[in-house]
Amino acid sequence: MADALDRAAALVAPGTPAATLVHDLAIRGAHALLADHQHDTHAIERLIRRTTSDDAGYDRDVLADVDRLGWGQP
Repeated sequence: MADALDRAAALVAPGTPAATLVHDLAIRGAHALLADHQHDTHAIERLIRRTTSDDAGYDRDVLADVDRLGWGQP
């Protein structure tokens, strides 16, 4: 952790107390985690909509027969 703090300290104002740096990094990390989770949630919702809609944007019959059509397999 000390190495990570040293690397991050080079990016902030000189003399920034370690406690302030740890606090700020923790807040930014929490925001990043929440943003990742939100992104994942939106992606899952899009996938659900696409795969359950009447018009999924692809031919379901072709998809059901893709092995035979694409690779000549029964």
